[in-house]
Amino acid sequence: MGWLHSLSLLSVLFACSFVTAEYSYPNYPPSQRQTSYPTSKTNTYWHRYVCRESNPSYQCIFRDVSIDRNTPGAYFGDVEITHNSQKNITFKNSVMRKLPETLLDSFREVELLELSGLQLEEIAPNAFAYGNHIRELYMGYNNIHVLPQGVFQNMRSLKRLTLDRNHLEYLPWNIFADTSNLFELSIVNNNLQRIGDNTFENVKKMENLELSSNNLTYINLSLIPSLKYGNVSSNLLTTLAIPVAVAELDASHNRIATVTGPNNTELESLFLQHNNLTNIAWLKRYSGLIVLDLSYNELEKVTDNHFKNSYRLEKLYLSNNRLVALNLISAPIGTLKILDVRHNHLLHVERNVNQFNTLEELYLDHNAIVTLKLRPNNALQNLTLSHNDWDCKNLGELFQNVSKSAINDLDRSCKADYQLKQGICCKESDKPYLDRLIQQISLTSVAEKQQRAEGRCSASDTINSVRNLTDFITQQGELAQSNPQLQTEINQLNVDVQRLTYQQSQYEQLLQLLHTEVDNTLRRYRVTKQGLVHPSVNLRKAFEHLNIRRTFKEGETKKRQSEANLKQQEVASLEQDNVTLENMLEEKKNNTRVINKATKVTTSKVHRLEANRNSNAPARQITK
Repeated sequence: MGWLHSLSLLSVLFACSFVTAEYSYPNYPPSQRQTSYPTSKTNTYWHRYVCRESNPSYQCIFRDVSIDRNTPGAYFGDVEITHNSQKNITFKNSVMRKLPETLLDSFREVELLELSGLQLEEIAPNAFAYGNHIRELYMGYNNIHVLPQGVFQNMRSLKRLTLDRNHLEYLPWNIFADTSNLFELSIVNNNLQRIGDNTFENVKKMENLELSSNNLTYINLSLIPSLKYGNVSSNLLTTLAIPVAVAELDASHNRIATVTGPNNTELESLFLQHNNLTNIAWLKRYSGLIVLDLSYNELEKVTDNHFKNSYRLEKLYLSNNRLVALNLISAPIGTLKILDVRHNHLLHVERNVNQFNTLEELYLDHNAIVTLKLRPNNALQNLTLSHNDWDCKNLGELFQNVSKSAINDLDRSCKADYQLKQGICCKESDKPYLDRLIQQISLTSVAEKQQRAEGRCSASDTINSVRNLTDFITQQGELAQSNPQLQTEINQLNVDVQRLTYQQSQYEQLLQLLHTEVDNTLRRYRVTKQGLVHPSVNLRKAFEHLNIRRTFKEGETKKRQSEANLKQQEVASLEQDNVTLENMLEEKKNNTRVINKATKVTTSKVHRLEANRNSNAPARQITK
């Protein structure tokens, strides 16, 4: 029976462990339930929060904390303990508009502090005065506009700091002066405009820096020599300074026209798509590149001289530029596996055949290419040819040397005088380039004759047209000024045009941010990014991965719920057995009491009979 009573006691204790206990100290309120009590000496109201939950990741979890910017007093931890020893702290179902100084005053041993998603707006100047043990600090997804000067002054152990999705416009001068061990910093999706050269002057161990999706116009990354991974994508940078030891750098979606920095043989991945580059002579300083993305720039010419030092380049993306020349002739890149030159103005690429034959993937669509020859023993597994100006005879020879399964695109319709051959448009001609040149000259000549016939090439007519146009504009301006209603409509139209232009730029920026967020999501959940596809394809992969995670978590939850239900059933069964046994015990006790009572009555009768016998002498003799 003892073990049943023990089990009942444990059940009661287990149930009570989720109930917040109340204290009756004179100057402090009960724990965690947001009850307010005035102190005896002042009319100030105090709130005390005590963590009653934990999990393998966090030793202390505060629930239902509510602190406004005007909350006069908030205290954390048990009042019986001067300094709590928990090292990992987080909050759940809480709102904390202002981070008070009292949190770390009570928890001075904290090494990991999770403050994300608490709607934080303000940080008390001395909130981290006792944060000298903090190694990881997360304050993302809040509403922080300003960081107090010297807020991280005593955090010499800080290694990882996250401030994503806030509203920071600048970083205070010398804010990281005392965080010499800072290893990873992330300030993504804020409003930062400029980061001064002295910001990371005392940070000697910084290896990971993420500043994407801000409004940065200036940052000199080369002043962070320890940097290994950097992300400054989706900003307004015009110059990129590459650090000496960085291995991966993402500076896409900026306005970069100039790249500077010392020689760096450690740089493996460089992403510069969607910028304003016109020259890539600086590539000679980065011979160790494996992945290079220069798509969506203003490049017109690429030669093997740009890559003469490259000894392990595998992926080169040059799509959506203005390329009219691709000359990888004298020194092909032996390690190159993927070359993307789609959506350019290439015409003659045959001299690159030695380079093309070593590739696994070659993307040539949307150019003006006429002929191409590949050896039968080429290594191509993926080839795109659509939207070019192919010669039919050359195209037939090309199809013989390329596996049919390697060609993964088709032309849907062809221009006049062109025919569809195995899904690709081509034109029959004896001398492809000469015929096209003659045709172009002919078309140009006809156009010029027509213009002269119509007088569009006359200098006097042009001058007269300009004068007439100027007079018309002047007349319209005078008419608009003399007609207030018309002027008002013009002004309103100008306002509408400006508004629509602004909305368009905002939508384009939002789209870029969404693309960046897709890349960040893929990186966060370690999903392999598929190249040369629309971002929605990669987003779909992320959703599928998350659905698999969710299904797994739901399965685990159901499994744990089933186990919990079984435990509850066992507990209920044991409690029922306990009740039954207690009832039996009570019945036994009742029976015992009845028997004892009957025994007492019988014993009393025996005693009376013995007394009667002893008092009657003849009867005593008879009984003898």
